[in-house]
Amino acid sequence: MNRYRIYLMGLLLFLAVPCAFAGNLDNVIASEYPDKILTMRHFYSGDRLHLYGDGALVDDARAGTWASDAKIEVRDASQTGSVLTIKARRIYQVYDSKRNQFVDALTLIPINPDKQEREVEKALKRRQVEISIEMPPNPDPKEIPETLHAVFLARDEPMSNIAPPYYRDFFAKREGRSKPQELPADVFRVAPAGSKAGDITPPHLTTRTDPEYSDLARQLKCQGTAVLSLVVDASGSVRNIQVTQPLGAGLDEKAIAAVSQWKFDPAMKDGKPVAIAIAVEVDFRIH
Repeated sequence: MNRYRIYLMGLLLFLAVPCAFAGNLDNVIASEYPDKILTMRHFYSGDRLHLYGDGALVDDARAGTWASDAKIEVRDASQTGSVLTIKARRIYQVYDSKRNQFVDALTLIPINPDKQEREVEKALKRRQVEISIEMPPNPDPKEIPETLHAVFLARDEPMSNIAPPYYRDFFAKREGRSKPQELPADVFRVAPAGSKAGDITPPHLTTRTDPEYSDLARQLKCQGTAVLSLVVDASGSVRNIQVTQPLGAGLDEKAIAAVSQWKFDPAMKDGKPVAIAIAVEVDFRIH
């Protein structure tokens, strides 16, 4: 009888392990990410993602964008065997110039929305994702934080570590880690008005492509001016684009896509074409 009781207790403890692990995952997420907002190290789109514990893809997934696929809000987390499963809402990011930060577009919906705003709200809430993360067999619960940090940015880790290349300088500056950017030796800056002989004359735009609006940005009525820094090389082509004043909502990517196609008569120095660093403004207005 005593042996039977011992066996039964052992069986019950064994069956309770998955539940304990599940609770541990919730606790770890709450501890590591108190607001339950996680930032993906790699921006994959889709409503289901299957990843290894180092963040690499198990199954294929399309590349996403910073605005639409970088951040998630955790709704539920569980562990079955060696698989961590996180169910979440994808956060659509819009840049709030007053607060000087990217914010969840859902927070911009008014308390008493009109019909169109309610439709946008529903669309934002429908953006769900289930992320399955493979861990080694018989995982130690202590490994969960390491796995989470391999897939998601750690709470105190600089955003510039994983932001898209065109946002790196922007985040580095916000984090107080930027250094004065030194231009390559063959890149100059625009000379002031009234320049003397031998100074640089600025490039002249000859071919302009206007940016498109992202669908959700139009629905959210996002508008404003994105400011980009870039280099116009000696052939008049654009390279090295950085976002210095973002809009979010996918508009920065639209601005970059358009400006990348611009063509210039190059800047001139001593009668010869040279590469030059300039800033351009790209306006988005809903008519």
